[in-house]
Amino acid sequence: MNKKIITGLTMGEPAGISSEITLKIWKNYRKKIDPFIYFGDPEHLLNTSKILKLKIPLKVINKVEDAHKIFNNFLPIYKIKLTKKVKLGKPSIKNSNKVLKSIIETVKFANKKELSSIVTNPVEKNVIKKKNKSFDGHTFYISKLLNIKNPVMLLSSPKINVIPLTQHLSLKNAIKSLNKNIIISTTKTTNKYFKNYFNKNRPKIAIASLNPHAGENGIFGNEEKKIITPAIKIIKKKGINVSGPYPADTIFNTKFSKNFDVIICMYHDQATIPIKTLDFDNGVNITLGLPIIRTSPDHGTALDIAGKGVASEKSLYASIKMSQNIAKQN
Repeated sequence: MNKKIITGLTMGEPAGISSEITLKIWKNYRKKIDPFIYFGDPEHLLNTSKILKLKIPLKVINKVEDAHKIFNNFLPIYKIKLTKKVKLGKPSIKNSNKVLKSIIETVKFANKKELSSIVTNPVEKNVIKKKNKSFDGHTFYISKLLNIKNPVMLLSSPKINVIPLTQHLSLKNAIKSLNKNIIISTTKTTNKYFKNYFNKNRPKIAIASLNPHAGENGIFGNEEKKIITPAIKIIKKKGINVSGPYPADTIFNTKFSKNFDVIICMYHDQATIPIKTLDFDNGVNITLGLPIIRTSPDHGTALDIAGKGVASEKSLYASIKMSQNIAKQN
C-alpha cells in the first residue's frame, strides 16, 4: 500500500512572492507532486490570484486528510486570517504573529504525524524580529518549538550539497565560534541524516578549510592545524567517511565536489555562494536533526518583484518534491 503524503506549506511573508509561487506550484505541478496545504489567508491568496490573472480554485479545509480528496481540483487552505490587508512589496509588522502562527501550526501537525513534511515559504526576518526579538530565522525557530538544540542547515541541489557550520552570524563572530565540538557534532548529524534521507550507506563528507590554501601549514592562519584537522581525526575514529580540510578555492569546483556527497563549510557565505552560483533555481534548504521533515526554497521574499508575475516557483517545487521524497522513505 502506498504511503499517503501531505505537505504543509507556510504562508511566508504575505507581501513577498510566497502567494504567487504557491499558486503557480498548484497550477503547473499538482500532477507531479503529492497534495500540499497552504497555511494562510484564503482572501490574500484569492487577491493574488486575481492580480496575476491565474484563476486558481481555492478551498478551505477543516481536516488535514481532506487535502487528498480535493487537491486535483482545488488548492487546499488551512485558514489563518491575516490582521492587516496585504500590500504586495510592503511588509506589515501587524501580520508578523500570523506569519509565525502559520509556522507553529504546520510544525504542530507534522509533529503529530498528520503532515508528512513541512515546507516554509521565505519570511522577512527583520520585520518579525521587531515583534519577536528572539526570532533568528526558520531553522532555529522551528528547532526551539521542537526542543532541538543543534539543528544543521543543509543546502541541497542536484549539482552540490553544502552545510555551513554557522548561520546568521557576522563573519567575525562565525570565526570566533569555530571549535572542534561544532565540527564533530555537525558532521555526525550530517552522516546520520544522509543515511536516513538519501539512502547513503557511507556518505562521503568533505570539510572545507577556513583560511587561504588551507592555512598553508600555519602561514595564513592556524585554525586548520589547531581546530579543523584534530576534529577530522576524531570524526574518522567514529567510522565516518570524512576528509579534509580542503582549500575553499578548489573544493567547490565540480571536478572535486562531484567526489563527495556533501561539503561542510566554515561559515554561512562559504556554503551559500557556491550553491547559488551553480544552481540558484533548484536549491533547497533542509533542516537536519529534527523529528520532522522540513525544507524551504533557497531564496528570499523578493519584495521588489512581488505581484509582478515574474517570480520563479522552481525552488519551491524542488523543496516540496524533496520533502515528499524523503517522507516516502522514512
